[in-house]
Amino acid sequence: MLGRDKKNAANNNAASQDYRNHTLIAPSATVKGDLEFTGGLHVQGTVEGNISVGKDGGRLIIGETGVVKGEIQVPQVVINGRVEGDVHASENLELAEKASVEGNVYYQMIEMVMGARVNGKLVRLDDERRNLPAPDKDKKGEKADAGKQPAAE
Repeated sequence: MLGRDKKNAANNNAASQDYRNHTLIAPSATVKGDLEFTGGLHVQGTVEGNISVGKDGGRLIIGETGVVKGEIQVPQVVINGRVEGDVHASENLELAEKASVEGNVYYQMIEMVMGARVNGKLVRLDDERRNLPAPDKDKKGEKADAGKQPAAE
């Protein structure tokens, strides 16, 4: 029981530290230019530029009214608004019900709720899968290479 209490206290402290370094872009605000942040960034307004995270890491949340017109490179991303550009989430990405992404999505882990839309490629960031041939090459090459044996390595 005592060990559990220590863990909960540590988690509560970590959560409160996140909010001390949290930035909000209000629904009425428009930011033009690239943004780099650490901690938390909550976008409810419009950002016309690229968003990236500093060396200390961070989490980006795009609310229902939020719009980002640019590339996103943040380890942890939650989208419930609109993004016009590529999204690079090296840790985890959550696409909520009203999420709309016009661009390619690069992710390590993804959670996509019914209603979310992506108009682009979903690319998993996994070294093992990156080296596989594209599905189109397999389909075209099957008939031509049907009688050939693969080369020994």
